[in-house]
Amino acid sequence: MPDGQPQPLPLIVVEGASGSSAPIVDRLRAAGLPLHDGFRVPIGRPAVVCVGTVDSSEAAARALLAALDGAGLVIEATADRVTIDRLVDDLRRLGPVDHRVGGEEPAPSLDAEARAILGLLAEGHSLGEAAAILGLARRTADRRLAAARDALGVDRTTEAIARARRLGWLGTPPRRRFEG
Repeated sequence: MPDGQPQPLPLIVVEGASGSSAPIVDRLRAAGLPLHDGFRVPIGRPAVVCVGTVDSSEAAARALLAALDGAGLVIEATADRVTIDRLVDDLRRLGPVDHRVGGEEPAPSLDAEARAILGLLAEGHSLGEAAAILGLARRTADRRLAAARDALGVDRTTEAIARARRLGWLGTPPRRRFEG
């Protein structure tokens, strides 16, 4: 991420046993992100990550309001399936959501070359252009991209880019400017 741009706050929903979000909270705390228990954003402190449990539609509404106020979220979701699915869908309208079942998942490992290919593709370059920029043969770039998709556990390149972005390997997507 370029210097001077704030890193987007995470939107993380974890389904699983009580306490399954603890490793995620520990990692965010170690990264220096300001954490707040519950879904009420402290006045004058919108750049905070709210941590709490969603066990009802009311709690889901409070979490969504916190995200609308600019807070990041780490949600331990124990509500019914419909409530969790609606919450995740609503949060996706605000930005990328890391939706996990069972807590912390191990981060896949990709070499710098595969990450660079994904980064260039995310910027809008074709695979052939990305290969040329990196000084690779097109076939080599294609193999590296296939290996990246496999390592990330996805079938499509767009899914690989989205997952790499969620893992913090790529910057935020550029915002489209609408002229009218």
